[in-house]
Amino acid sequence: MILFAGDAHGDFVPVIEEAGEASAVVLLGDQEPQVSLVDELGLGVASKTWWIYGNHDSDYLDYFEHHKSMADRNLHCRVVEVEGVRIAGLGGIFRSNLFGVDQTTHLDEVDLICPYDTRACIAQQRQGGRNAPVDLTTIFPEDLGALLQFTGQVDVLVTHEAPESHPMGFPLIGDIARAIGAKILIHGHHHERYSATLDGGIRVEGVGMSGLMIEWLKPEDGLFWLNPREVRLTSAIS
Repeated sequence: MILFAGDAHGDFVPVIEEAGEASAVVLLGDQEPQVSLVDELGLGVASKTWWIYGNHDSDYLDYFEHHKSMADRNLHCRVVEVEGVRIAGLGGIFRSNLFGVDQTTHLDEVDLICPYDTRACIAQQRQGGRNAPVDLTTIFPEDLGALLQFTGQVDVLVTHEAPESHPMGFPLIGDIARAIGAKILIHGHHHERYSATLDGGIRVEGVGMSGLMIEWLKPEDGLFWLNPREVRLTSAIS
């Protein structure tokens, strides 16, 4: 079983308590590790964990430093296979001041064939010629283009940003999932647990907040278990 954990916000106890039976753990962004991510999780859990950035992971530079111990487990714009399930990641969120899209924008309206790297160009305009932390938790055109290279090679797409199934989601996320042929899309960000189906038959699982439990939140809403056999069966049928 694969465990997907929503926004921890610095509290990894619920994930650690459940991760023992997991074949893999995927963190859906907004980890906000207070110390090294390896130390937060412990070696046993860290060795089977993958992650993507959330928007709050750029709130403080320390959060970036603390992710570095597991930089090789960043799932952003790559595909890994776990128990026969191919999982791709898209970290960060859309920010209209950096990438001019909104909740009406579709993939066919975005220029993905650009002769430059948007993130690199923004870095050149910043003081010191380096990217600010927020640039690294923002989705840019080249990120979408990178995912499209995996068309036909993805069973599950994990994102921090939500697709159109959520009232605050973006159809661009759903468009990417459809374009690459994903069967399931799992996201965090909005601290809400729900299930839905997108056009094209893509199953959506919105995962709640796994950390910083407060009275009106349920710990189980921040943790989602996926049976690899179920995914393999769906892929075989389609």
